[in-house]
Amino acid sequence: MLTESSCLIIGGGITGLIAAQTLHSRGISVTILDKGRGIGGRLATRRLSHPEYGEGVIDYGAPHFTANGPEFKALVSQWLEQNLIKVWSTGFVSSNGQIEETTYYCGREGNRAIAKHLAQNLNVHTNTQVTKVVWEANYWQAHTATDQIFTGEYLLLTPPVPQSLELLKSLNLALPQKLTEVAYHPCIAVLTLLEAESHIPPPGGLWLNGNPLTWINCNHQKGISPNAYGVTLHASPEYSHSHWKSDDSSIIDDLINSASPWLGSRVITHQIHRWRYSRAHKVYGEPFLALTQPGPLILAGDGFLGSNLEGAVLSGLAAADYLWWENISSN
Repeated sequence: MLTESSCLIIGGGITGLIAAQTLHSRGISVTILDKGRGIGGRLATRRLSHPEYGEGVIDYGAPHFTANGPEFKALVSQWLEQNLIKVWSTGFVSSNGQIEETTYYCGREGNRAIAKHLAQNLNVHTNTQVTKVVWEANYWQAHTATDQIFTGEYLLLTPPVPQSLELLKSLNLALPQKLTEVAYHPCIAVLTLLEAESHIPPPGGLWLNGNPLTWINCNHQKGISPNAYGVTLHASPEYSHSHWKSDDSSIIDDLINSASPWLGSRVITHQIHRWRYSRAHKVYGEPFLALTQPGPLILAGDGFLGSNLEGAVLSGLAAADYLWWENISSN
């Protein structure tokens, strides 16, 4: 028997988590399915360990976020009061020495801690790759790579738009042209553990010119890696695109060599991660897309309003509100 007012959410990034929290608070049964090992999408934190040089805690996805509109500012204020996040900086230095004046926030214990906080009390399934969605007998079925089937009256898709479109392909839906035009830049990240403190200027982040790096930050100065010197390197979209299929070792050498003036110390160990859908450079332009056929279906995420955290959060809030007011509360 299907639980009344149940929603399947595919994608456990910030959009899916915010939507799930909103619906859960209104008494809706929510199930989140995410293909990753950890929740949070680009709110990603990893640990690099060495027996002599300790354990570095490294944010390797979105390094920080800003708050501009009143709705997100209110949420950020709440997170600050909960001691979940902190102000990291009021401006980072660029490679030409200029300093911008913007308030940047980060998770007090790493950005994935934000996602873990939001996932509390939610029904979350990680390592769950959805391969097909089907509308049958007035509810949605999500079929997984391990032959599990999850069901719900409503379906909310929050992955990057190309991945959502792939899931929907077999349904032959009539979709807006501008949805198919949503496009993302890739980003290759290299995580490093250093022998000693880096030369990155305070407060620990530096914008670069994109040849091949656009960003480098010290997680020790950031305050999330107190016991070791973990540094994050982000390649430019151009470099990431042209070297996407290059050998890992050659990419790591390129990025570490480019960062060497600011590292100032020997790299003890390192890892690489490829973000295929790092930042949306062409967005849908509305908070979400709602469809009624073959069943109630909403698409949302950072490809709708913008790939910053604020845009992703606002998309999730709007999608949850629409689902509640236009569907659930009226039934």
